[in-house]
Amino acid sequence: MPGINKIIGIYHANGGILGELKYMTGKFFGASHCALCDITHTNTGKKEVWKECEEKLGVPITFVHLNERNVKLMTYTNGNTPCIVGKTNTNYAMLASKKELEECKGNATKLAELLEKKL
Repeated sequence: MPGINKIIGIYHANGGILGELKYMTGKFFGASHCALCDITHTNTGKKEVWKECEEKLGVPITFVHLNERNVKLMTYTNGNTPCIVGKTNTNYAMLASKKELEECKGNATKLAELLEKKL
């Protein structure tokens, strides 16, 4: 997608200590799930394979939690998280929907290939 100068991944969880604890507790009991978390992280931190994928993309990528989105990003992604969007100079463009993230089944390489195609 031409004009994308930044990639933003939005996790389907709140950030901060309480948000992380709530998500991990919910995940343990089967009440919380985030396909993007499954792709990018293990229980101990960011997956090495995902770190390599990030480097290959050639576009800066950042991740935010639900409570860390700015108003414009919140409006664009409301009800559609987790997802990955591309930022242009004037707007956002969906790069990976919740459905597409689910279809990756936790595989970082599959997500990287999807993003490379769309970029």
